[in-house]
Amino acid sequence: MDKVDIKLLAAMEENSRISLKNLARDLNVKTSTIYHRLHKLKESNILENFTIIINPDAVGLTTHCIMNIRLKKMVIGKLDTMFLESFGKFLAEQYEEVLFSSVGSDEMIWIIATFRDDKHFEHFESEIKENPYIEHFDTVFLNNILKGKKIFKFLPNLLKQEAEGDYFSDDDDNKKGKGKKDDEESDTTDIFF
Repeated sequence: MDKVDIKLLAAMEENSRISLKNLARDLNVKTSTIYHRLHKLKESNILENFTIIINPDAVGLTTHCIMNIRLKKMVIGKLDTMFLESFGKFLAEQYEEVLFSSVGSDEMIWIIATFRDDKHFEHFESEIKENPYIEHFDTVFLNNILKGKKIFKFLPNLLKQEAEGDYFSDDDDNKKGKGKKDDEESDTTDIFF
């Protein structure tokens, strides 16, 4: 990577929807240069993906926390560390609620998790308590997210639609044009969070 790549990544981080033409203009290089550099950054796994940032509160994810989890000792030595890492991966893969999972130097698994509400958290907590491998865990609830919304992914299964129209109904386009005209429609909407 050189200075152009670094500037390119910084510009994409700021606005991943910026056009190649505008990127080329801002970085004072040819559009073809931007295209080839983006391709190289993707091939070398420096640039993993293009994404969007979700506002978790706006999609109904209102309870966020950091948990530290201590596992019961299995054996002494490397197997404990391997088991710890394996269990951290298991949590991340098996629970959509777990957004981030890491093994700390204190032999704890640290996770960041998000929930629809307290009831959803309590269900998760009861599953964790029932797990025979977990010795102890602590939870710290987070109030406002000032930086770091990028960590949240839009996970439809996590939101659990309880009725049609929990976010956007598939029939919205079909409903228009039937019955009332657009300008005669009422102020109500089929969008719920």
